[in-house]
Amino acid sequence: MSAQWRFRDHRGFQRDALVVIGVAAGAGALAWALPIAGATGWMMMVVGPLLALLVAQAGQNRPRRHLITGATSALGGVLAGATWHAFAPGIRALAAGDALLVGLLAGLAASSALLLAHVERVAEPPLARAVDAARAALGGPFIDERALADRAAVAHDRILIGLGGKGGPDGRRLARLAEAVTREVLALAVRCRRLRGELERIDVPAVRARANALAAAAAETADEAARADLTRAARAVVALDERAQTLSGAATRVRARLELQVAMLEETALAVAARQASEAVDQADALAPLADRLHDAGCDLHDQAEALAEASVPARIN
Repeated sequence: MSAQWRFRDHRGFQRDALVVIGVAAGAGALAWALPIAGATGWMMMVVGPLLALLVAQAGQNRPRRHLITGATSALGGVLAGATWHAFAPGIRALAAGDALLVGLLAGLAASSALLLAHVERVAEPPLARAVDAARAALGGPFIDERALADRAAVAHDRILIGLGGKGGPDGRRLARLAEAVTREVLALAVRCRRLRGELERIDVPAVRARANALAAAAAETADEAARADLTRAARAVVALDERAQTLSGAATRVRARLELQVAMLEETALAVAARQASEAVDQADALAPLADRLHDAGCDLHDQAEALAEASVPARIN
């Protein structure tokens, strides 16, 4: 199954990267100011735990969060230490600006480890590849079978959206059945298109005219050998006509089955939508008494406000 990669939280990644870069720059400046012996190790000890803290806060509900946190912390610490060791082998020989710059580079290198925590793999929808393959096999959007395949895919998506991961075992069973029927519809659409393509290559009136012409030629000739060959040729052409009729009947049956299954998918999608509508109506009915009480409370407040206003008029006059 193909997949694509995306940022879980691009803004969060940018924020964490700025924090890491800033802290690493501060650590570099501090290592120059003290100066600290073994600054490479200190850089790793500062950046590594900082990455672990940031990743742990951002991915509390993610699977394998402990593994991701440890890997990000270790990789970021190594990158920060390697960058510092490469550009600042001797802290006493550096100027303040150079130490700050090397610290920024170390933080920038370490922040790349955040990709482990902020980039996730998004699997392609189950039917996406099947739909794309069917569309490629069916041709342009104006092909009848292509339209049926598209309708089936849309109905399948509506069913999944309507279920929304709810419904328990029955909902999951319905989702699996909808996917299975949609896959069958796609396969039948491709098969039906191929059958129609074979029929389009056969000129049935021309075949029948050819069979009649061969039969007439066989009846008119006086040569027995020629008559036999023409008769056999006429029979072969008649057989071709019969096979074309059989192929046409098969294509009609496949098309009927295809229409039926697409209608079943669309009916199921409407049923799921109707269930959602019913639940919405039930929720609205449940809120109706509350709305009535709020209306009554609003009327009481209005009456009290008017009474207060009327009582305050004589007081202002006096």
